[in-house]
Amino acid sequence: MIDSDGAGRVLIIDDDPLVGQMLRAHVEAAGFEGRVTDDAATFFEIERQWHPTHVVVDLVMDHMDGLAVLDALAKAGSEAAVVISSGMGARVIGAAQEVTAAHGLTYAGALAKPFTAADVEAVLSATPNPRRQAALGSDEPLSPWDDPQFVEVFQRALDDGDVRFALQPKVSCRTRAVVGYEVLSRWEVDGVPVPPSIFVTRAEKTGLAAALTDRVFADALAWFADVVGPGDEHLSINLSASEFSTPGLDQRLAGACKKAGVDPHRVILELTETSPLEDARLSLELLTRLRLQGFRLSIDDFGVGYSSMRQLAALPFSEVKIDRSFVMEIAETREAEIFVRSMLDLAHALGLECTAEGVECAAVIDLLTEFGCDHAQGFHIARPMFPEALASWTAPALRT
Repeated sequence: MIDSDGAGRVLIIDDDPLVGQMLRAHVEAAGFEGRVTDDAATFFEIERQWHPTHVVVDLVMDHMDGLAVLDALAKAGSEAAVVISSGMGARVIGAAQEVTAAHGLTYAGALAKPFTAADVEAVLSATPNPRRQAALGSDEPLSPWDDPQFVEVFQRALDDGDVRFALQPKVSCRTRAVVGYEVLSRWEVDGVPVPPSIFVTRAEKTGLAAALTDRVFADALAWFADVVGPGDEHLSINLSASEFSTPGLDQRLAGACKKAGVDPHRVILELTETSPLEDARLSLELLTRLRLQGFRLSIDDFGVGYSSMRQLAALPFSEVKIDRSFVMEIAETREAEIFVRSMLDLAHALGLECTAEGVECAAVIDLLTEFGCDHAQGFHIARPMFPEALASWTAPALRT
């Protein structure tokens, strides 16, 4: 399925031969093998025989319907990542993204015409590396292990220090200075990274969420105390909703801070907004205890959950993190701008700080600064990196 010398295979359907050939040239310049056609029957024949890692589908074609192509790909069980190509504007592309997801296809991104070679490379590079998927031999790299086997392997990885932490810097929108770092867990199996969305979910299911939190939290605090030292920067770490049924969470985390010599006030605990809190009374009590210990609390992925207003009104949060799905679009669509402005106004009116996630270009952080957002993080600022790489990193806005 994967070309031995390339990053993957990209099949393009576009009824404009010049656009199609230009896109193929951009694809190949990005290190992928490319094929292009303007005929639907030929497209599906190549897709069946060639097994592309990506397909680029033009939404508007004179003699065929791009949405019908997506429907046919889904019915054929295509495993290719779908890239939408269109000149119809962000709202239409956004709707096509929803259609792609509704069909159960993998959405890789969009190319808004006219696009550049850099745009093509960025979309293809953002898709999970097909080589790694092939090496794992499965979309679920942990599927060979049943739950008892996973517990044994993962617990050993925790004990041996094989579960590491990466850091993504967060900067002030106003000054562009670094204000903190988000801690992200990382794990490799046979040299191949396992997505956190997979191993964290499995850890939650098998009762290892607390062990994962303890390991990553302790390691990150030790680094923070040793490398960052005294100052105003903070450390953010994600908590699973399953942790809120764990007795003594506040004492465990406070004890880890005391052992590392880090004031809990410099630690932000992030709770994903889409994670349901099954026992509202117990959750409120535990979150309040964490605040009394000095920790700050943040709602992660704000704007996409089912209970934003309830959680903001009832729970003692100090920060909201605006979801990337809104932030990434604010330079492109009026709707996204309105949503982000409204979330910022609401949070600030409640006395909460705001961090925008998914900042991927200078135009977005400039707009966030104009809107009064407090902090920002995203690939434009820095990708997550291991501590040894962070040692030589400097915030882009501070480089001269």
